[in-house]
Amino acid sequence: MFEEALLSAPSPGIGPASEGECVVLDPCDVIDPDLDAQLDLLAAGYAAVPAAAVFPPDADELPPGPELAAMVARFDPAHAEAGDLLEVAAALGRLEAWTEGLQAAVSAALASRAEMRPDQTGYRSANPVTNTAVAVAGRCHLTARQAENLVGHSLQLVEDFPDTHACLSAGLIDLRRARVITDELGGQDPAVRERVEAAVLPKAPHLDSVALRALIKRLLHELAPVETAERHRRARDRRYVAVTPASDGMSFVEALMPAEDATAIDTALNVAAADAKRADAAAGRPARTRDQRRADALADLGWEALTACADAATRPTPDPTPGQTAAAATSSGPPERATAVTTGPRRRPISVHVTIPFTALCGLTDEPGELDGYGPIPAHVARALAAEGVWTWLSTDPGTGQLLDLGRRKYRPTKALADFITARDRTCRAPGCHRAARSCDLDHIVPFAAGGATSAANCHALCETHHLLKHHANWTVERQPDGTTRWRSPTGHHFLKPPPRAG
Repeated sequence: MFEEALLSAPSPGIGPASEGECVVLDPCDVIDPDLDAQLDLLAAGYAAVPAAAVFPPDADELPPGPELAAMVARFDPAHAEAGDLLEVAAALGRLEAWTEGLQAAVSAALASRAEMRPDQTGYRSANPVTNTAVAVAGRCHLTARQAENLVGHSLQLVEDFPDTHACLSAGLIDLRRARVITDELGGQDPAVRERVEAAVLPKAPHLDSVALRALIKRLLHELAPVETAERHRRARDRRYVAVTPASDGMSFVEALMPAEDATAIDTALNVAAADAKRADAAAGRPARTRDQRRADALADLGWEALTACADAATRPTPDPTPGQTAAAATSSGPPERATAVTTGPRRRPISVHVTIPFTALCGLTDEPGELDGYGPIPAHVARALAAEGVWTWLSTDPGTGQLLDLGRRKYRPTKALADFITARDRTCRAPGCHRAARSCDLDHIVPFAAGGATSAANCHALCETHHLLKHHANWTVERQPDGTTRWRSPTGHHFLKPPPRAG
């Protein structure tokens, strides 16, 4: 028995076994309730036993927890057979589900604490979930969106889906299947939700996430056709398109839209990709993969739309009839695709901000440029964009890379100061938040009414949500001389957000 290994480890309340006796310990009787103490005690006991290349056949009967974790920890995969490796993989999956269930319980409990409740502001974004998420993002090095998803889903699991949470904690389903259940049933009437959840949970341990989702959808159409149609209508209202930076000068384009619209786009890209394949072959150009041709077709749609708008904007404009206003605004893309776009009731330039060191601009070095809202881009890309743009010279401290300070005495910053702070901060200065500074508020770190200056040293960029939380959710913020922002959370933790370098 693996428990016999514990005999050599110190156990509170249990004396050493007599010679020749076989004592089997029940961890629940002798281990401190604290999880760290449990793991330390089990690790000490199992350390005396050589690593095993054979996984116990009855391990599948153990509930996920410290005992199973210790059993897995002493397993040696380097000398194990395939069958044992597969069993350990299954055990690890159950342990991961157990920790995810515990994570949900901890996150939900934290969000329920009094110190995490913001003041009543009337703004929906100032709530315990977003406030807790800032603390979790700072402590766990998550983005603000990742932390909000974690805390929000944890509360949903614990409060609205306790049976699903129990199955997750018991290792019967993984987090993917738990999310399928909450995603599909979260917006349903509680009575319908409970009926469908009760029907699918016994089957969920034996289904993958795709099959589970299909089962839930079928049951919803059978049990609540009217509610399902209404939920679809509400889901349409949440449609969006998001562009998220990726590595190596690339970005992800993510969209949530009605299935028929997504299918139309998918079909159009397939047709364009097929046409591009034939055109490449006819012109003798290097072959592109299907994925490359689909991606290029999507990019072409965007640039062609901007070009069409530019052509319309440059044509002579007839005198507007009463009630009509004509306007255009310029935008720049890659050098071969300079474009313009018609927007709004007045001329408003659409700009792309690129910061590039002077030495890289001149071709003396290959230091990366900085694309606002994205991050570092290769020097040759930054040079190409800069060649087509309007330049603004920004002086920086060569040691820290920080833009030099400007000061003002009025509450509202001048456009020059606002542009300076936006260029300096680049993103919201809250822990884990990467919202572009150009779409943020400018916040006085020391309030203007308390003597705080309207200066670059005392102002920084905060998105609307984190601006509200700073003032109404028991956070304190200071800006250090090197540009680092220091946050103190309602729990007393401190988080540092270093400044971005400008070139």
